[in-house]
Amino acid sequence: MLAGRRGQAFPRMDLHENAETKTVTATFELPGIKQQDVNIEVHGNSLTISGESKRSENHDKGSYTVQERSYGKFSRTLQIPQGIKVQDVDAKMKNGLLTVCFPKARPGQQSQRVTIT
Repeated sequence: MLAGRRGQAFPRMDLHENAETKTVTATFELPGIKQQDVNIEVHGNSLTISGESKRSENHDKGSYTVQERSYGKFSRTLQIPQGIKVQDVDAKMKNGLLTVCFPKARPGQQSQRVTIT
């Protein structure tokens, strides 16, 4: 996972828009993380993926020769079209990949230009 602000990590992601189905698919790399340790929340026009990667309790912390894997809390927030509801979001997790699909913005949902006075 890539490091974020204040030591928090965020997972790597691919974002794909399908013009034919008018959907957006975000795929997140979450290797070794259990589905129950991942949260997905929709607030306004933001979709946040968060959770925690936990260290194995089978190993003593001081006995590592090499330790490259990161542990701890992670979070990633995406801007989504206005009006997206929780029931519009479909999420699946398989083999360490979280796939989240939601509708693409419709022409009537696009932002409008603000005139500066």
